[in-house]
Amino acid sequence: MLLVRNLHVSYRTAEAVHGIDLRVRAGEAVAVVGSNGAGKSSTLRGIMGLASALADEISFQGGDLRRMPTYRIARLGLGFVPEGRELFPGLNVAEELLLGGRLLRGPQRRQKLDEVFALFPRLAERRKQICRTLSGGEQQMLALGRVLMSSPRLLLLDEPSLGLSPLLQDAVFGALRHLRDGGLAMLLVEQNVHRALALCERAYVLELGLITRAGPSGDVRADPQVQKAYLGG
Repeated sequence: MLLVRNLHVSYRTAEAVHGIDLRVRAGEAVAVVGSNGAGKSSTLRGIMGLASALADEISFQGGDLRRMPTYRIARLGLGFVPEGRELFPGLNVAEELLLGGRLLRGPQRRQKLDEVFALFPRLAERRKQICRTLSGGEQQMLALGRVLMSSPRLLLLDEPSLGLSPLLQDAVFGALRHLRDGGLAMLLVEQNVHRALALCERAYVLELGLITRAGPSGDVRADPQVQKAYLGG
């Protein structure tokens, strides 16, 4: 589904990602974990065309994404939920969601809106509330819901647990499990290694822009170095 080979991502003269390979298969949930500054967010931004990237291959469903503008990448079915959420603060919840479904016809937009409200009842209760007045967890739900309005084939999620209380993390990751179980593929970048490995079947460990470990999540979790560095072992 998504294949990345020898990806380099740079910001001016500094290289943040140093030639990594990764793959996400249809219906698969894959995590990229590591500490702050490891290059996780840069990896997603490089794939989405939001950062300067060079690669031997960045392909989705067999199509070449290199040098493709971000809006065209999104239209192919890659839904990106960025760190920081990037909502329009003056819109209300329903308006923000409908913005994500702007390419759908009227009945389709209403159906998708109902689906998002069913997934996130808190948003349904606050459909007329202005985005900037929502809690951090509610804003994260809204950012995810906005992307789901476009019916993506692959979700790219950048630190969805960041800044959330454990209770709100439960709600967000519960929704992600529901989507995963429904067959939606996802590539999750996350500092919370416990959450990421519990959600995803496979994982990559990224350290200083390089992949140091990769494999089934259970194997990654059992690795003594991963336990020591990220799991309190």
